[in-house]
Amino acid sequence: MKKHYFLLFSIVTIFLNAQSVSLDPTFGNGGYCMFDNFDLMSDAVLLPDGQFITATSTGAITIRKVNQVGVLDTSFGTKNHNMDTSTIDKSESVKRMILNNNKILIYGRVNATPTHSLYDWFLTRINLDGSLDTSFGTNGFTTQSVGQNGTVSDFAVDQNGNSYLLVSNMGSYMVKVNQNGVIDNNFGTNGKLSLTTFYPKQFYIQNDGKLVMAGTKTNTLTYTEDSYIERRLPDGTYDSTFGTNGSVFIPDTQGSVARNFEYNYTDNSILVLHSKNTIYGGTFFLSKIQISDGASVSGFSNNGRTPDYSFTTAKQLSLGQITVLPNSKIIVTGGITNMYNGTPNLIAQLFVTRLNANGTVDYTTTSAGFQYFMAAPPTTSLRADYIHKLFNLNDGSLVLCYSGGSVTHGDKSFLTKLNSGFLGLNDVSVQDHSNTFTLYPNPAGDHIILQSKKQGNESFEYSIFDMSGKKIQSGSSIFNEKINIQRLEKGNYMIRFGTKKGDRQSLKLIKK
Repeated sequence: MKKHYFLLFSIVTIFLNAQSVSLDPTFGNGGYCMFDNFDLMSDAVLLPDGQFITATSTGAITIRKVNQVGVLDTSFGTKNHNMDTSTIDKSESVKRMILNNNKILIYGRVNATPTHSLYDWFLTRINLDGSLDTSFGTNGFTTQSVGQNGTVSDFAVDQNGNSYLLVSNMGSYMVKVNQNGVIDNNFGTNGKLSLTTFYPKQFYIQNDGKLVMAGTKTNTLTYTEDSYIERRLPDGTYDSTFGTNGSVFIPDTQGSVARNFEYNYTDNSILVLHSKNTIYGGTFFLSKIQISDGASVSGFSNNGRTPDYSFTTAKQLSLGQITVLPNSKIIVTGGITNMYNGTPNLIAQLFVTRLNANGTVDYTTTSAGFQYFMAAPPTTSLRADYIHKLFNLNDGSLVLCYSGGSVTHGDKSFLTKLNSGFLGLNDVSVQDHSNTFTLYPNPAGDHIILQSKKQGNESFEYSIFDMSGKKIQSGSSIFNEKINIQRLEKGNYMIRFGTKKGDRQSLKLIKK
């Protein structure tokens, strides 16, 4: 009887603690870590050991490290890197960082003249100790002119270390840079692949090397600017097996843009976050398509697309990041500004909403359907102007990297951690179910075994991800048999696996 009472108490405790999401007060200063006090242009990467490397535009590129509990690592110090001796002539603006093969690649834009009349894009490579990798490009940098109005959008790195960069200047194009930092002039036309009138926002390289871009494009059938996804082969030619001749439109009567997407190789799908072109913003929807051919996943919501969502008290909403938790709950984050709508005024604070696996809004965290958090401790009036990245720690907790400005306090960049309250009552069954699977040994050496009490010697598909979300290894195996992980570096990983019966699970893996 005591065991039953204990179980009931545990379930009730989980239920009560799981219904509200809050900042993790053990992280940084009450949930916040300010890693820069100068500029809006910043980003971060998550290392396998749970620490963060950050980069900020301070005239130069400033590199710092934040430990697992949100405190700046003073022993790591501050590293500043410039592609030119004059920070006036060459002032670097950080756009995006990627961790690849124990190196950090940083992509951004730099003014090429003292008057800021011309710009270059740049790509640089940093060692994990924060030093510049001078073997990359020319003394650690690769640059190329983007003219007067040029800007940078996104980039991704393939399994061979080649970088593909999205650039805009009176239209968009892609550039390929090899692992040594040299522009591949055999890619596209003289190193540039034209993307015509497509305006990409996000970029991803599939495990098979195919290039996937999402954004917006004019739909000639409806003459609206609609969400658009395009897939190309590694050489830049269209992948005719995807959608219609390599592209997929997701039309909307008001127009929309694909803001971000999340891959799930377990069920062969791409989950896409769209924002609609409404007057005040704040309306969004999700869609799910198949990786194989771009067709809608009919089992998701209504033929692969959710209804339009907008919250009464969150009209001015800028969306940016999406992720899926191990329990299949969907998290969407962004910035919220409420002005003149009968609710307390907010100026660009952090917005978080959770949806169920089928795309419906999960109202168990709050009856409003979303929560918001101050962009910095309440004593400041900082805005959450840019949500740069969302780190999914796979235990239900999340870390946001963002930056914002304030008339009083200037520009700052933050990491903030949200606790594991994202795991709700419905997840109790998921946690109980996970007890039927055991990862052994953990920490592991060269091999691991997935043991199952109920599945016997049945087969499963698995993928192993590092803490930045990059897939490191995948394959098929059989329960209770060894999986070779010799090629993994020391650190923390997540192994996700799925059975033929439809069981899916994620377990944390530590490689020693």
